[in-house]
Amino acid sequence: MRLDFAKKLILFSLLVMGIVWVIFFTDIRTSVLSTKANDECLSCHEDKDLTMEIKEKKISLFVDKNKFEKGVHGGSDCKDCHVNYKADDLPHVTKKADVDCKSCHSDLKTEDHNVHAKVKCESCHNPHYSSPVKEIKNNQTEFCTKCHNQKNVTVFKTNIHAQKNVQCGDCHKSGHGVKDISRTEVAKTCNQCHKNAHEKLDNVLNKSMMKTGNTNAPVCTDCHGVHKIYSSKLDIQTQACLKCHLDEKKFPGEEKGSAKFVAEYKTSVHGMLTGKDNKQAALCTDCHGNHEMDDPKNPGSAKMKANLMETCGKCHADEVVKFKNSAHGKAYLSGDIKDAPSCTSCHGEHNIKNVASTEKFSKINTSDMCLTCHKGGKLTKDVKNNSDSLAANYHLSVHYVALKDGNTNSASCADCHGAHEMKPSNDPTAKTNKKNIANTCGTTDCHKKQAEQYIGSIHQVAVDKDSKDAPTCTNCHGNHQIAKRDKGIDKNIASKSVVKLCSDCHSSTGIIQRNELKDITRTFNESFHGLAVRGGSGDAANCESCHGYHNVRSPEDSLSSTFKANLTKTCGQCHKMADKTLFETKIHIVNPQVESPWLFWITNFYILIIIGTIGAMTLHNILDYRKKMQIKRGMIKEKKSQENSNKEVSKRDNSIDNTDNNEDNGKN
Repeated sequence: MRLDFAKKLILFSLLVMGIVWVIFFTDIRTSVLSTKANDECLSCHEDKDLTMEIKEKKISLFVDKNKFEKGVHGGSDCKDCHVNYKADDLPHVTKKADVDCKSCHSDLKTEDHNVHAKVKCESCHNPHYSSPVKEIKNNQTEFCTKCHNQKNVTVFKTNIHAQKNVQCGDCHKSGHGVKDISRTEVAKTCNQCHKNAHEKLDNVLNKSMMKTGNTNAPVCTDCHGVHKIYSSKLDIQTQACLKCHLDEKKFPGEEKGSAKFVAEYKTSVHGMLTGKDNKQAALCTDCHGNHEMDDPKNPGSAKMKANLMETCGKCHADEVVKFKNSAHGKAYLSGDIKDAPSCTSCHGEHNIKNVASTEKFSKINTSDMCLTCHKGGKLTKDVKNNSDSLAANYHLSVHYVALKDGNTNSASCADCHGAHEMKPSNDPTAKTNKKNIANTCGTTDCHKKQAEQYIGSIHQVAVDKDSKDAPTCTNCHGNHQIAKRDKGIDKNIASKSVVKLCSDCHSSTGIIQRNELKDITRTFNESFHGLAVRGGSGDAANCESCHGYHNVRSPEDSLSSTFKANLTKTCGQCHKMADKTLFETKIHIVNPQVESPWLFWITNFYILIIIGTIGAMTLHNILDYRKKMQIKRGMIKEKKSQENSNKEVSKRDNSIDNTDNNEDNGKN
C-alpha cells in the first residue's frame, strides 16, 4: 500500500513539473517571438520625431522600448492590438481597424451610470506603457488628474485626504464603475470612512430638511468642500456657514433671516476675535455643533435652553460653574420659573459684545437689563420680595441716580449681587448675605472707609455671632431704596430721624429680651438730651452724637467714643467748658436704685415734692372753687328773693290804683 502511494505521488509530481515547463517554455517562446516581431515595429517607432497628422493635429508615434517592455503589455505582440498591421507594409494604411481592448479583456463590464462609459480605454490606460492595475489603484490621483486637471480638482493632491492616502476611487469608485456623486449620496459616500459623523448627521436638522425635499439642506461637501477639503473650524465657518447663511435667497427675512444673525456675529466679540485669527474664538460650530447640529427646539440641541450652559461652558467654564450655583442658574435648571435667565438672556446670541469695552454692558445698561425682568410682573408671585417695588426703589436710589449722572463708581445690580454668582441672601456665600454685606458695600473705593469703621463694631461682632437682630449696612440704609442724604434737611428733623432709626431696634421688647439689652431708648427720651430733641432742638445730642455712625462700640471697648477715657473728647464736642465730673456721670441708668442710689432718692424726693405740690394746689383749688360756688349760689337766692318782693309791691300798687279809678268813675 505504501509503495503504491509513493508511485502515485512521484507520477503526480512529474506531471505538474511537465505542465509548468510547457507553460514556461511557451511563454518564453512567445515572448521571444513577440520581441522579434516588436523589434520590427520599434525600428521605426523608436524615432522620437516620428509623427502623423490627423485632422490637422500632429500626433507622436514614438514608443519608448524600455517603458513598453516594463508595462503590462511588454510581452505582447504589437499586432495583438494593431490588427492587420504589417511591418513591411509601409506606409501603413490609415484606415485600419481601431484597437479593440475587449478582444483580450472580454471579462470587463462597464457598470451602469459609469461616467467614463464613452471614454476610450487609452484615456486612462496608456496602451504602450500601461501600469499594473494594483499600481493604478494606489496612485489614482495622478492618473485621474491627467484629464481632470481643473484647479478645483487638482487641489485634492495637497489636501488632508491626499495626505492620508485617500484616492479618487475611494469616493467615486474605481475601475470601470466610476460614478458622479449626487447630493443625496454624499453622506453615504463619506460614511465609508466617517461613520461616527454620519451617525450624528443622520438624526439631525439637515436630515429632516432633506426628507421634506428642501434642496438647501447641507450635505458634507457643502461644509467641507469637494476636492479641497476644509477641516479647520475657521475654514468651515468662512467657507460654509457664512457663505450659505448670508444668502438671502436661501434664508430670507430682515428680522428673522440668518443674514441678520451673521451680520451681528461679525461685529460680536467672537466674530472680532476670528478676524484676528484667534483660535480660541467661538465659531458657529462651537455653539451650534457640527454634525450633530439640530433644530433649537429639539431637546437634544446644543442651542436648547436647557443645554445652553453646557454649550457656553466649553469656553466659559468658570462663569458657568458660578451661574449653576446661583439663584438664576438653579431656577433655570429646575424649570420652575419660565422666565429664568440663561446665558443668552443677558449676553445675547449672535451679537455678544465685550463686557469690558462696550456700552451695552455699562453699569447703567446692565442695571436696566436686570430691571427688564425684575419689574412689570414678569417674575412669578412666589419670588421673594416684590420685584416691581424693588425696581421702583432702585430707580429712585442714590446709586441709580448717580449712574444716570455718569458716576461709573456708583453701585449697579452686579456690584452688590454679583454677575454670574448671584445667590439668595440666605446663602452663606452670597454677597448679600448678612455676614457679607459690609464687605460688599466696602468693595473697592465705594464705602471702604465706612466698612473699615464698621468692622470691629458691636453691631458687626453680633452679626458674626449669627444674631438675627444685629444690624448691618442695609438695616439702617436700606437696600434698593437707599436715599441720598439731604444736606439741607432741618437739623431737628434729622436728629429725630436718627433717634427713631436707633429706636426701631433699641425700643423693641423682643430684641431687648433676646439680646439682654437695656431699654436705652426710654432712658434717652427721659434725659435732658432726649427731651431737648423731642422739644425741637437741632443742637441737642442724639444717638450718633455720642456713639458714632458705623463704629458703634461697647463702652468697655477702649476704641469706643463712650469709653470712660474718651468721654472728655466726646462730650467736649458740645460741652467745651464742662469739668471731669460731667464726663464721669452715668448715662442711660435703667435701675437708679441699684446703679445710682443718690439719683434714685433725689428723683423720688423731687417726685414727692412735685406730687405734694400739685396735690396741695389741686386741693386748694377745689376748696376755693367750692367756696366760690357757695357764695355764688347765696347771691343768686338773695337776688331771686328781692325780685319776688318787688313783684308783690307792684301788685299792691296796681290794686290801689284800680280801686281809685273805680271810685272816680262812680262819681261821674
